[in-house]
Amino acid sequence: MNKTYNIWICVIVIIVTTMCTAGSSREQGPRLSDGDLLASLDPNCHELNRVIALRDRGETSAALSTLVDFVRTKEEPADFGQRAERNPQADTSQAERIMGHEFVVVGIPHTFGKDIDWGFNPTTAPGTKFDRDHEWTWQLNRHSAWITLARAYQVSGNERFAKEFDAQFSDWVMDCPVPTDEANQRAYSKWRTIEAGIRMSWTWPTVFTIFRKSPSVKDETLIKMLKSMVEHGRYLRRYPTTGNWLTMEMNGLYYTGVLLGFVREASDWRRFAITRLLSELDTQVYPDGAQIELTPGYHNVALRSFLGPVDIAGAYGYHLPDEYLAKLERMFTYNMWVMRPDRDTPRWNDSWHVDVVGTLRRGLDLFPDRKDFEWIVSDGREGTPPDHTSHFFPYAGQVVMRSGWEKDALFLGFEAGPFGYGHQHEDKLGIVLFAYGKELLVEGGSYAYDASKWRRYVLSSYAHNIVLVDGQGQVRRGLPRQRYISKQPLDLDFRSDEHYDYARGVYEQGFGEREKRPARHVREVAFLKKARLFVIRDTLESLDGKPHSYQALFHLDAEKVNVDKESGTIETQDPGGANLRIVTLAGGDLKTDIVRGQETPVVQGWMPRGHGIRGVRPIPTVVYERQSAKPVCFLTVLQPLRDGHEDRVSAVAEFGDRVIIQYASGKFFNMSLPPM
Repeated sequence: MNKTYNIWICVIVIIVTTMCTAGSSREQGPRLSDGDLLASLDPNCHELNRVIALRDRGETSAALSTLVDFVRTKEEPADFGQRAERNPQADTSQAERIMGHEFVVVGIPHTFGKDIDWGFNPTTAPGTKFDRDHEWTWQLNRHSAWITLARAYQVSGNERFAKEFDAQFSDWVMDCPVPTDEANQRAYSKWRTIEAGIRMSWTWPTVFTIFRKSPSVKDETLIKMLKSMVEHGRYLRRYPTTGNWLTMEMNGLYYTGVLLGFVREASDWRRFAITRLLSELDTQVYPDGAQIELTPGYHNVALRSFLGPVDIAGAYGYHLPDEYLAKLERMFTYNMWVMRPDRDTPRWNDSWHVDVVGTLRRGLDLFPDRKDFEWIVSDGREGTPPDHTSHFFPYAGQVVMRSGWEKDALFLGFEAGPFGYGHQHEDKLGIVLFAYGKELLVEGGSYAYDASKWRRYVLSSYAHNIVLVDGQGQVRRGLPRQRYISKQPLDLDFRSDEHYDYARGVYEQGFGEREKRPARHVREVAFLKKARLFVIRDTLESLDGKPHSYQALFHLDAEKVNVDKESGTIETQDPGGANLRIVTLAGGDLKTDIVRGQETPVVQGWMPRGHGIRGVRPIPTVVYERQSAKPVCFLTVLQPLRDGHEDRVSAVAEFGDRVIIQYASGKFFNMSLPPM
């Protein structure tokens, strides 16, 4: 009995010892040693002569202490938001919540206990009510919460906020050592390269410059921060990626090279970063100005990253290549041409609200000769309006048709180009419509990057104004990204004159499965300028000789809709704003339906409330359906209504290449579309 007891005691001791040993051997950061940090200093930085002398004499502690003094007293020419007036009455409630370890990330709150688990994700925790969203952990580690603490410290002068930053940073840097063998881009990673770049170009410059002078931030903490910043620089230098990620990584690397200008590698970091960014201005920005992801929101993410070195280099007196700034101009110009009348951009792909006026104000600072930028920024008071209205992007395959540059103008956006390098939706030939100050035809927009049915919905064809085949949507996803980049201008038909705009696009890839190509879809869009109407002609041709059903979708942002199922005429009835009348070529086997808030058999008739997890709302979705083995045509007139007193379109017909539009008053309007 005693022998058995002793054996079990030994086993327990071994297990406990092993666990303790395993716990004590857990990797901690920063990995850079005191000696490595001191060895990284630039011997040509005269301000560090004393630090280097102490280092060379082996007086490591004194050298580190002198280095900290240098960091605390060094004047930073860039603001980074550290100059702010004290205001004891300022609202610091958000910072107080962060003091209590309450974080709101991608719209999802979570409160930690005493210890913060930087690799935690509440959307994957047992019993969670959320759909899986790896962005939560990734964005937690961008450290925007620390900026909130820094701002509260600025306005209040309360050292509690600095002490909390000191504790949180020390915990993070110890718990999150930099990867050594490869970039960690996986779920729960604290070191995705995009986060490393964002930290170094956005959050850390601000908190570093604000908190470095606080007596509550320990010398030891500042040394850890310097070590981790060096590790960030080396990590970003070693593992660059592509696309908008690369712009953020290189922006962060350039910032690191400026903020740590006293480090031996800093000049290489700056040179490497700006060389890559200069190259990327050609690699991922088309000659027509569109960024290759074809997503206006991410176009401007990339633009901000490209602008980062311009801002910080100017403040610190570094020179950028002469052609760098010149290549940026076309990205600002893209924003102008794609701008809706409300000075936002279409919600193409994973996009969101874009403050076009704000971006063009920055563009005007850099390019003061752009009188068209000045006209937009000044709301028409100065400068001159852009020299044409409708615009075609020959590489992006995007078309914008507009009646003018006023805020009550008519605007239609048409996507007829490639899938895009990233953040793509299955929506080729999709259209959106904005008129008289209101969105009339909408798309699914963007939703949180989670595993929910709403995310799958906005990515799918069901959330866009396109045509389904046999109830199946488009399938372009899954090929190597380079396949989605235009190598030369696209062979798309676009023409514009004083009478009308016309564009034509073709989709003949898969429906339902990429390998299945049952039909070809040709969409023609015409803007009749005098009549202030848009005509959409969709021609569907069977490629396998079999009959197919075709469903043309139109998503309406309206509460009330009148439907005449016999004629297929639709009209929204929202009081106090613009409305839309849809008249289609009736007769034959045309079926008309309105779907609103449907979840089975497919999700249909919804609109996200905004980018991120903000819920969805039901919207009416028009479904026109025809079925045949022969070519099928949907001929549709979109008539924006400003006040409801317009002479309404009552019917549309087609004779050869001529489209005849009849009004309720008995008037007729006819036009000739180019032959297909």
